[in-house]
Amino acid sequence: MIPTKPNASDAYGQRLLSALKADILFQFKQGFYFVYLILSLFYLIVFYQLDNLWLSYIMPIVLFMDPSVLGLFFIGGILLLEKEQGILSLMYVTPLRIWEYILSKVISLCFISLMAVLLISIIAYKDNVNYIYLVVGVILTSVFFTLCGFLVATRSKSVNDFFVKIIPWMMLLILPCFLLVFYPNLVVLGLIPSVASLKLVWGAYHPLSFLEFIILVLYMTSLNVILLKYTYRIFQNKMVLE
Repeated sequence: MIPTKPNASDAYGQRLLSALKADILFQFKQGFYFVYLILSLFYLIVFYQLDNLWLSYIMPIVLFMDPSVLGLFFIGGILLLEKEQGILSLMYVTPLRIWEYILSKVISLCFISLMAVLLISIIAYKDNVNYIYLVVGVILTSVFFTLCGFLVATRSKSVNDFFVKIIPWMMLLILPCFLLVFYPNLVVLGLIPSVASLKLVWGAYHPLSFLEFIILVLYMTSLNVILLKYTYRIFQNKMVLE
């Protein structure tokens, strides 16, 4: 029997899967899942005190903030910790590719956010929810903010330096979302990535046309792809090569 040559795509998939398992295990050991379980229970207790009318406004904002904060803040701590431990400097002597490393971090953090969001929404919200809109919105939101956290971390010398630099980014990305309260029909606001992400999550609890949903998804997906490529280049030059 003639042995077959391993498919390159299979090798890529195996490396990414192995990295993903390692990241999830690391995050579990570091208490990420425990923290989010406690946080989810806290939200559930608070949300059970509110009627569905208030929940329909409060819940999408809270569920939008969850992957936003997780992506921005947690990824910086993880990257800079691994940099201090010398893990990044070993990347060129391992089979793991840089883009696989980045994707593993993005997917693993997205998984935590998605599980927490679904747990809270399914248990606490009793009216109809468009879970397709919700899942897509949370995934695109998590990917965008995690990649933004990557970019800030690559320009940070330490964890403390990262937290100092991330605050202006947080304000720049989150504050425009409050403009939706005063200008809910202003189309141009949808060009701001954080606002577009919030609209997707908001649309799971309030009417959102399928056409607008598709436009927002295509916009955020394109933006995330561009951001991923830019993150790859900056991460390689700033954190791996240096």
